[in-house]
Amino acid sequence: MSRPLLILVFLASLCSTVQAQRPQIPQSPRQALTEMFLSGSQSNFLKHLPDATKAALQKNSATAFSGNDFTAGLRVPGKTLQILEAGPILLSSEDQRSGEKFEIVIDRDDLMGDQDEMDLSFHSFKSGQEDSWSALYPKLSLKMALEGTVWKLKEIGLAVRLALDDPQFLKALTESMKQRMTASADATVTNSIYMLILAENRHKMAHPDRGFTCSLTELSNVRLGNTPNSAPIVDVALASGTKDKYKFAISGCGSAPVSSFQITAVPLDAGKNAFCADQSGLIKVSADGQATTCLSSGQPFGSAAHGTSVLVAPPAHER
Repeated sequence: MSRPLLILVFLASLCSTVQAQRPQIPQSPRQALTEMFLSGSQSNFLKHLPDATKAALQKNSATAFSGNDFTAGLRVPGKTLQILEAGPILLSSEDQRSGEKFEIVIDRDDLMGDQDEMDLSFHSFKSGQEDSWSALYPKLSLKMALEGTVWKLKEIGLAVRLALDDPQFLKALTESMKQRMTASADATVTNSIYMLILAENRHKMAHPDRGFTCSLTELSNVRLGNTPNSAPIVDVALASGTKDKYKFAISGCGSAPVSSFQITAVPLDAGKNAFCADQSGLIKVSADGQATTCLSSGQPFGSAAHGTSVLVAPPAHER
């Protein structure tokens, strides 16, 4: 072997030895916390538990929960997730479609030798503004201790403080009540539309030569059962065209046998949603309260901003 080659081999061996002898940089408490809860690994979760706690869990086979990824709900298509190694924000997740954002913030991180105390708070945002409910989220206090070379979670504290006259609490309470009232009102209106669609399908089955109808009066004669004494599908208020502070109308009927129709429900008061539907059974909504907008560009009731869309189909024996 030539002398230059021997020198290269020696230098390579020396570098490998230095690398092997170089001590590993220990984790910080923050890194240990991230690995424990955000890696989705059961072994990493157990690694940062006190030995006595880990032994008790393993003895009783109570580790099934510990392999769960606490960020699983944030790791979905359409959402971005960042786990940060420095700065006050520990975790940040944003829904690209709705603009909603969620953050876990480190409010305090005091390292005292082999002990560390950390306070965490939770924050939610929408359209760039912090949600008023953030002030009501619980706060976590964590105590960690170094055992050997591994940081272990020793204590968890949960603090919930609710000042009943706090402006943020009152704002959140008001918004929540408003949302519930809106949802309840929307459900009432869509139920009336459902009844009209059901009556339309029954009418078409009973009168195939005429098909659908644009007459609320005719629909008021359609019964739930097959006898004259059966209850009507469309009640008196709905048949009049005005119910629950909404104006109902049916249009779009052509020549017999009518194969299509359009139902609209327009609020009598400003600031409420308008609803519409047709023979397909799909109920749509428009936030501007206008029937024309709902028919032309309304969103399926329950989509993106509303949950699950409502699609009304006739019973199997009526199709």
